[in-house]
Amino acid sequence: MDLLSGIGDADQLISAREENKVLRAKVDELTMKVKELNLDNATLKAEVEIYRKEAGLPNFSKLALGKTPSSDDSMNSPSKGLGEEFISSGNGIYPTNPEVSLPNINGFSNPLCCALNRSDTLLASGGADSFVSVVAWGSALAPNPNAATDAVSNAAKVRCPAPVICLDFCKDCDIISAGCMDGSVKLIGYSYVGGKIHAWPLNIVNGEGIKYTKYVKAVAWSESSSIIASSSADGTAQLSKISLITDDEVMGGNHDFENSFQQNVKIEKLKSFHFIGAVEALCFVNKGRSLCLYERDTSYLTYFDLNDEYKMTKYSLNGSTTGGFDDFVSFAVMRLVLSPNGKYLCAATDASRNIIIEVGTDKIIRDLFGHKNDSYSQPRVTWSSNGQYIFGNTQEDCSICVWDIASSTIVQKLKEHTGQIRDMFSSKTSDTLITASYDKTVKVWLNDNM
Repeated sequence: MDLLSGIGDADQLISAREENKVLRAKVDELTMKVKELNLDNATLKAEVEIYRKEAGLPNFSKLALGKTPSSDDSMNSPSKGLGEEFISSGNGIYPTNPEVSLPNINGFSNPLCCALNRSDTLLASGGADSFVSVVAWGSALAPNPNAATDAVSNAAKVRCPAPVICLDFCKDCDIISAGCMDGSVKLIGYSYVGGKIHAWPLNIVNGEGIKYTKYVKAVAWSESSSIIASSSADGTAQLSKISLITDDEVMGGNHDFENSFQQNVKIEKLKSFHFIGAVEALCFVNKGRSLCLYERDTSYLTYFDLNDEYKMTKYSLNGSTTGGFDDFVSFAVMRLVLSPNGKYLCAATDASRNIIIEVGTDKIIRDLFGHKNDSYSQPRVTWSSNGQYIFGNTQEDCSICVWDIASSTIVQKLKEHTGQIRDMFSSKTSDTLITASYDKTVKVWLNDNM
């Protein structure tokens, strides 16, 4: 038996382990350098945007072209288009207290999206488990140590064909739309009667379901009708009208509605739009009369007028003082949210910049910096109910950044989650904010004065 060969093998093993330790240390060092470079890159992008905004004089580009500056140029300057609502700092009233924490609302999977119904009584969460959970979150406020767990246990759940990455409540009827990873939009009916929640998949008995070739990017309901807008990574956006149909209409006879719910819908495809890039974000504006959306790798927002044969208008995201660089693209808009008064949009970008824009114009009202969200993050924003503050996530930590719009500064960071925030939604009528996190919880934030 050769004992020396065994010793040689042991030496090789020890040597390999030491080399692995050195390599792991080198990997950790390089990882830190990559993080530092990403932060430097995001900072430089923000500085470039500030320089372009402050130094890109519109009259300079016209003079360079031998043209005479017009009086309209100065009128279109962002400094002249500042919203009067944002001259004074906010009143300090917004939700800061995490009153409710709903654990494992999507089982052992992460919640990916969340929303409130029109009365703020029900919360819906879509998750990586392919379920939509509907919870009466107010029951978690009961003086019971298990109140939050009981609220989740009593939730109504509906299975979807794939993980749910976006959802929205209809403002006109009791329907939830859920956008899924397989490109489908699932329609879910719900009711809340006698303190009990019911939810069920709606059957399409007239028309075709909403289905894309790639995953769904966004869903939104009009505030004035049962029209839903949806978009996909395949570059398609669609407007559809949804109508609930009673069982009596389907069966052609009398039906006992006392112990049943409306389970059938008609889907009327109103219009499809086809773009080259993915349609990352959309929302309705002008009280539901227009659709606004963002196409990736473009430098503008696109509006469609539903009352004028879907007339298309584009407005630059580079503002009106970019020195002629209207086609320059330095970011992508990942979320569009309309202000409570309907006058402004907040655009969350993947360049550590959130933009307040006047609806239907190219006027940039405010730029919000101080956080970090790059192309590997999921930038999310929402408004306070008084329209004076913006809530947003950051990939640096698990906090919620609160911007005072008037001063464009972060006035507070709300820290309660232990995982990064994937989605957020706020009520337009009450000081209620909800957040979905990779810590597998959905939290409800309230105002201490409520």
